[in-house]
Amino acid sequence: MKNIVSFLGALMLFLVAVVLPTELMAHLSPALGGGVAMAVAVNFANLDGTSHQVGNPGGTRQLLVVLANMVTGIWPKRADITAGEITTVPTLIDTEKFAKYDCPDGTIEVSSEKQGDPGFQSYKHAIEFMLAGFSKSIQGELDKYMNAGAIFVVEMNDGTYVVVGSSDNPIFVKQTFKGGKKGNDKRGFTVKGEQDGYVWDVLPLATDQVATLLIQA
Repeated sequence: MKNIVSFLGALMLFLVAVVLPTELMAHLSPALGGGVAMAVAVNFANLDGTSHQVGNPGGTRQLLVVLANMVTGIWPKRADITAGEITTVPTLIDTEKFAKYDCPDGTIEVSSEKQGDPGFQSYKHAIEFMLAGFSKSIQGELDKYMNAGAIFVVEMNDGTYVVVGSSDNPIFVKQTFKGGKKGNDKRGFTVKGEQDGYVWDVLPLATDQVATLLIQA
């Protein structure tokens, strides 16, 4: 009797562990096109990366910034990205808006970098800009960045707006100040920030969304 019980137990284990999964996959396979649904690989496409007969100026026009915790929810997120651009603007709490910084010409730079070994890759976003002078208004504004992350939107010289950072993984900046050694030296702050761990590169904001950005007057 003991041997029969042991045999029945082993048979039941075999049915659950081997037969049932095999039968289940046999029924699922036709519905999934002959196999288990897996991540779909997308092959490379032809690409003209020469900017032939198209202007491609470097540089920027303006810098917009908002405190990350002024954004309701997560922005941008993967669902906000379509065909290589961000197709929504953030929802801000209360009456908050993006601030605009006027920086000396040629002192704003956006950059990015893909990092990591194969299988572990992600993107780093970075921002750098300068603020000329040593005024109390500059000092007061920079003090708001103490342990506080931000999202930046930068207009490039071709009119494209690029988003740096996100509300759930914001940019934390650090500043340095130089007073200059003589009269014609530059006096002011250099502000730099970077953050990694993004699953997308710095991306443009869709043109039809730019006009809906809430910006302080």
